[in-house]
Amino acid sequence: MEYPTVTIIIPMRNEEAFIASCLASLRAQRYQADRLEFLVMDGDSTDRSADIVTAIAGEDPRVRRIPNPGRTQAAGMNLGIAEAGGEIIVRADAHAVYGPDYVGACVRHLTAGEAENVGGLQRGTGTTYFSRAVAAAQNSAFGAGGAAYRLATAPCYTDTVWLGSWYKRTLVEIGGFNEWAVTNEDYEANCRLRARGGRILLDPSLESTYYVRGTLPLLWRQYFRYGLGKVRTWTLHPRSLKARQIIPPLFVLALLAAAALAALTPLPLRILGGTYLLAALLAALHTGIRRGVSLIPALLIIFPTMHLAWGLGFLWGLGRHGFPRRPTT
Repeated sequence: MEYPTVTIIIPMRNEEAFIASCLASLRAQRYQADRLEFLVMDGDSTDRSADIVTAIAGEDPRVRRIPNPGRTQAAGMNLGIAEAGGEIIVRADAHAVYGPDYVGACVRHLTAGEAENVGGLQRGTGTTYFSRAVAAAQNSAFGAGGAAYRLATAPCYTDTVWLGSWYKRTLVEIGGFNEWAVTNEDYEANCRLRARGGRILLDPSLESTYYVRGTLPLLWRQYFRYGLGKVRTWTLHPRSLKARQIIPPLFVLALLAAAALAALTPLPLRILGGTYLLAALLAALHTGIRRGVSLIPALLIIFPTMHLAWGLGFLWGLGRHGFPRRPTT
């Protein structure tokens, strides 16, 4: 059997702490070695990331560092698609490591004709107390809001997956990634893929580990950008917004309204704030019992940070981009 050629594209910017382990896990794939190439799309890194990749490329000619002046993941993916020599493209995150059968499993699903895009779960992990709590929050129903790519336990067809793998021709046919859809570019591309009848397969057995953000400011920034990115996708694909995704911005609006009324009557703020804090406490207890009771104090900070940042980012996006103006198929 001749294995299909595979290009693994890794968008990267300032990942000196993770890029070496990421590439090590990808280079160790149980796949025919000469059928793999690795394109690291460097978005003007200002740390040692570029030097690390250059050193690895000196040892392994399959690895190439390619400048990505656009810096974003979508821009890096589009440059990588244009440069890719592989028949199949696998997207990888520089902030993660991958099991030895990750690429092979993606290829098997694609070559069997089971889907046009195959991906797995975003399994978060942390290296510090705080980042372990972030991972626990992101992998919980209260934190993830029911997202299949964080919570699924069995293979299923869904609206999106973490990362993804495709035949190169599929990505070319849908026009690659929309560089305007910052942070939500994968979901936006999947909207276009599904509109063409493409199937997206989520396989939880795909082994990978994602290293979550390790500080509160980084977590806030990440979720604010998630909320903003969702609005950008929504303006292009009005049917893409899920009911669960409107809850954080509605909560923020209600909280602001209750705060404005507090001088007249504090009751709405007390009811709203108390209800949310009770829900967050119950979720923290449930998550802490499963992932470690010592994480509960941090979870009581992390859950509100995720929800408020996402909601504010969404509202900020509405202010900048407005509501959807045209239907989608």
